[in-house]
Amino acid sequence: MPTAADYIIERMAQHNVEALFGVPAVYCAPMFAAAARARGFRTIVTASDLEAGYAADAYARVRGLSVVSVAYGVGTLSLINAVAGAYIERSPMVVINGGPTDANIQIQTEKGILFSHSMGRPHSDLEAFRPFTAFCERPARQTDVPSLVDRALVVALTRKHPVYLEIPQDWLGGSCPRPSGTLDLSIPHGAEQAIAATIVGQIKAARKPLLMVGIEVQRFGLASSVMSIIRKLDLNWATTLLARSTLPEPARPSDDPRFLGVFNGNHAPKPLRDAITQSDLLLSLGAVFGSGHARLMLVAHPRTIRVWDGLVHIPMQTPQPASIDHLVAELDRQALTLPLAAQALNSREVEVDTGDSEVFSAIDERAWDGDRGSDIGPLENTEDRDVPRAPIANALTYDELFAEIGAKTFLDRSFTVIPDTFLGIYSAAKLKMPSQNCFISSAIWASIGHSVGAGVGAAIPGEKRPLVVCGDGGFQMIPQALSTMARYGLNAVIVIVDNGLYGYEQYLLAPGYYSGSSQPLPYTVLSRWQYESLARSMGVGMVASADTVASLKKALAAAKANVNGPAIVHAIVGSRSLPAGL
Repeated sequence: MPTAADYIIERMAQHNVEALFGVPAVYCAPMFAAAARARGFRTIVTASDLEAGYAADAYARVRGLSVVSVAYGVGTLSLINAVAGAYIERSPMVVINGGPTDANIQIQTEKGILFSHSMGRPHSDLEAFRPFTAFCERPARQTDVPSLVDRALVVALTRKHPVYLEIPQDWLGGSCPRPSGTLDLSIPHGAEQAIAATIVGQIKAARKPLLMVGIEVQRFGLASSVMSIIRKLDLNWATTLLARSTLPEPARPSDDPRFLGVFNGNHAPKPLRDAITQSDLLLSLGAVFGSGHARLMLVAHPRTIRVWDGLVHIPMQTPQPASIDHLVAELDRQALTLPLAAQALNSREVEVDTGDSEVFSAIDERAWDGDRGSDIGPLENTEDRDVPRAPIANALTYDELFAEIGAKTFLDRSFTVIPDTFLGIYSAAKLKMPSQNCFISSAIWASIGHSVGAGVGAAIPGEKRPLVVCGDGGFQMIPQALSTMARYGLNAVIVIVDNGLYGYEQYLLAPGYYSGSSQPLPYTVLSRWQYESLARSMGVGMVASADTVASLKKALAAAKANVNGPAIVHAIVGSRSLPAGL
């Protein structure tokens, strides 16, 4: 007799999911048992609950859906950080939590005896996940399980957000009918036709319109339609960092002068910064903007049409509900080709100033460029003789590191680039993408260490090879993911960028360190690990260290040639090095 867990696994398999991520426990054991007996399905047991979340997040970005299951309470609460990032970055992962039984809850309420991993409240996990998911439910009756599973999957697939489903553990392993029929994933139509007419009219009336391509374009599979709109309306366009490679990015500016680059916040290319400030209409399709975008987007706000999360925001109008897929289809249909004289590439020129717009001086860049509030000013370095100082002087620079990573002899169509949140994210934004859909990052949530766990999830489908580029601070958050990669023979390449610091925090709080001779802030200094020995202890066979361009070339070539498991490149970067432009 099939179980509720079997029902879930079969439904997941119907939607291109072939792996269950997680850490087994009694609460969720039926899920692992069901995944293990399902033909063509895999169980990916990670080395931590947070890693399971990061891996499921990345798998969903590649495959369009994922499923993860860990222990109630002690596991799920560790998972929340990954789920929160998946929520804001539109990654449809399904959290299946085997919960306490109704009898467990009754005994706790009436007798004061806590069930396993309980906080003393009957539904603590349910309450915890509700703010971070688009669907968060627990069935009232065992017979409700199939319909509740279907409802959760429909929300995940149509809204591109994570969902949470808590099923009492006795019901999760209890009998359940097999799935029947298919899920109705149709999205209701609204006023998309009229909204599209308004938007197209405003674009054609604008002198300098600009299109910002966001992550929802990728999540809903709208790239070809958006590219058609760009050609028909002759639009200059850019992409957010989160949405990199959603559309084909030209290798050379002459290939498509309309492409102005990656909007990675205030450090975007100057032509793009100028285009945003000078534009008389900015159309944002499915883009999520964070604090790093604020300085430029606040300037453009009164003339921005923003489409995201099921709403269209048009200046001077009440936000209107609309599905982005129907709206993009209408925009494409109504975007009639411009007259022949206007079809020359880049016919709408962007005026490039010799310097930044005066408005930039009104806002302190560091107030918007990270997780610090505007009340944080430059901090004096303090002496603390008990804290080791960052000793790295003669080593690689960020520019040398990324020049070799981006070299045509190394970075090719076989890779998915997964940079972490660290100083190198600015360099990663400048890499030439070798193909479409080959870039994954925690660009908005900015959870350090995400890239290493994401490398696990991105490798499982076997479609592209993960190239993880992670700062040493982020790597130290989740190094045990190397064990998972070695266990399953995942051929990821992990570049650990070792500068001995929480470099991003040092830059945000006391940037003068990078140009002077002062000591770093004592609390930004990292413990120096033996990364090569650590990797070997976890079963990684290919490990190399590099502190010069020549040794880096050799290490990257060896890592690329290693296809039977993970490869580690320990890249030692000078502690005072900064990427170009910072």
